[in-house]
Amino acid sequence: MNKIITLLTLIIISFASIKAQNVERYKDYHDKGRMLILEGKYQEAIAQLDTAIQIMPYYARIFQDRGYAYMQLKNYELAVRDFDHVLKKQPYLNEVKLQRGMALYHLNYIDDAEKDLISVQEARPDKNYEAEYYLNNIYKEKELLRHQEQEKINKLRYQAESCRLERARHREDIIWNTVVPLAFWTTLFLSW
Repeated sequence: MNKIITLLTLIIISFASIKAQNVERYKDYHDKGRMLILEGKYQEAIAQLDTAIQIMPYYARIFQDRGYAYMQLKNYELAVRDFDHVLKKQPYLNEVKLQRGMALYHLNYIDDAEKDLISVQEARPDKNYEAEYYLNNIYKEKELLRHQEQEKINKLRYQAESCRLERARHREDIIWNTVVPLAFWTTLFLSW
């Protein structure tokens, strides 16, 4: 009886060890992917995030980060696919709804984009600049569509895309120039 208990204990310990190794491997790829996103190396980041997904396919955060990288590469179809995956698991994530709404807008799924963006605006009225910006463009587009002014619609789309890319670069610069040095100095300080 003691041998059976010992054997079962060893099996459980070995499975836990394998699981811990996978978590560390996934974390390495995920962290590297996120760092590459901050550096603006989106294609390389996607490759790292793909590997992390292969190791731990049930962590929604990886899909969110990969969707963001796809957004930066203007691959909106794949971005929407990743955001849909995240929202199936965590439908309350307004940041993901915002990203999906913007991607849907650029895919010309105006009504679906509008639903996501209104949902974000209602959930976070204090933090809705991007949702409001895109919603205003949607309303303008709907009005222009009534008058068949496609040239103005294209200009609005270009302005929205430029604004999104500029704000994304700004966020990345803030993280890269503030958070990364702070983490480095904190690590250095704590290692003394």
